[in-house]
Order: sequence, then C-alpha cells, then structure tokens
Amino acid sequence: MKMHFLLPAIGLAVTACGVGSDPVEPDAGHHADGAMHAMDDAMQSPLPDDGVMPVVDIRTAWMRPHPQGRDVTAAYFQAVLTEGHADRLVAAQIDGASRVEMHGHTMDDQGMMRMRPVGPQDLDDTGPLVFAPAGLHLMVHGLAPVAEGDQVAGTLVFERAGAVPVRFAVQPMAPMADDEN
Repeated sequence: MKMHFLLPAIGLAVTACGVGSDPVEPDAGHHADGAMHAMDDAMQSPLPDDGVMPVVDIRTAWMRPHPQGRDVTAAYFQAVLTEGHADRLVAAQIDGASRVEMHGHTMDDQGMMRMRPVGPQDLDDTGPLVFAPAGLHLMVHGLAPVAEGDQVAGTLVFERAGAVPVRFAVQPMAPMADDEN
C-alpha cells in the first residue's frame, strides 16, 4: 500500500478522535493534574510481583503538530520492558495539557471505526506496548499549539515502575524506528 493513501486516513483518524466521537463525561477518570487514570482500575487484577522491579524504556515518542484551529492532538510511543516481566500503563501526563486520554479503536455494528478512551494497558516481556496511528494513542487536550520541531515533556505512569519521563518530538509523521532505540 502506498503511503499517500494512508495520509488522508491518518488525518481523518486524528480529526475524528477529537470531533464527532461520542462524548466522554468531563471528569470521568480524570484528575485535577490533567492525567487520565483508568475508569475501571478496580476491575484490573493486580500484576504479579515476580521480585524484579520493572524498568520501562520509552522509544520513538512523538506528537503530531496541532491541526489548524484545534486544541487537541495525538501522541505516540513504544514502551519496552528492559527489566522485569510485567507492568501496566495506568496514566499519562503531558506538561501544559489540561488532560490526556488513552484511546483505542473499535469497530461499531455498522462497520465504522470509532475511537474511545481505554483503560490501563498491560506491558510484558514478549514485546513492546505500541501507541501508533490507527491504534492505541494518547489524545492530548488543552495544550498550547505545538509545531514541527518542538519538543514536549510528559510522564507515563506505570503500576510498578512508577513515573517514567518522556519527551515527545513534534513531527507530522512517525519517526523511523530502529531496533536499538
């Protein structure tokens, strides 16, 4: 598939996630610090303690420039366990954002792709937790407009590893991932 066919779909995905998607209760799962915490934390079973404190490495973190006239954008990354066997992403914060939501895609009964907030996301040692266009992503609300070339600081909060700082490179397309970074 040629890339020029994907660009309109990616743009539509970012736009559709911020406009026209089903409304979310304004304070459901959100805290005053702007972090999105899972609405169903109580339903998640605790992770097993294998005696090894997880170490999470964040790779290829990037954020789209703001679409014209909008105060919402999307951010992406890969989380890899470099030590330990299991952890869970429970919240995300972006410096300067009023709120950050973890979103995923679902297909409705008419075959339309819908974007919805999702709860905590498990990470294990079998492979990375990937937040990418057309998949899991962070919706960033209320952040002052960012432009290509900017860097935006944030924090990903894991159940066992705790707060992991991250810097999102602002660019229109995903960075080329290499296997070592």
